[in-house]
Amino acid sequence: MKSVRTLKKIITGGSCEVYATIHHERVPVGRAVPTVEVFEDSVEVPTLGNNAIRHKKTFFSVVLCPDPEMENGMTEERLRGLMSFDLALQLPRKDEVLVPFLIYGATSADLSPEYWKFDITDQETVRKLLTL
Repeated sequence: MKSVRTLKKIITGGSCEVYATIHHERVPVGRAVPTVEVFEDSVEVPTLGNNAIRHKKTFFSVVLCPDPEMENGMTEERLRGLMSFDLALQLPRKDEVLVPFLIYGATSADLSPEYWKFDITDQETVRKLLTL
C-alpha cells in the first residue's frame, strides 16, 4: 500500500487562544497567530484484478508560532503535563471576514519551544473548517 500526504490548503488566522482543563477548571494557557494547514492522506489499497481503491482522509493542523505568548505563569514543564486543549480561533471566511472557530478536546499536541502544533482528525470538525 502506497501512502501519500498532500498539503491542500493553508489558512492564516487572526488569533488563537489556547485553554486547558486543569482540575475541572478551564485555564488560559496562551495565545498566538494561528496557521491552519489542511492535509489529505491518500492510500491506494490493491484489490483483485487490475483495479485499486483509493482511500482519502482529510485532517488539519493548527500551528501557533513563533513563540506563543504564555499566560498564568505557564512554564514549558507544566505545559507538557497537560493532556487536552480547547482552541478558540478567529479564521477568515471566503469573504475574508474573521469568524470564531472553536475546537474542543484537542489531544494530539506537539509543544516545542519554537511552536505549538495541534493535529485535528475529528471529521466533523474538519468538515466545519472546510465550509468556512
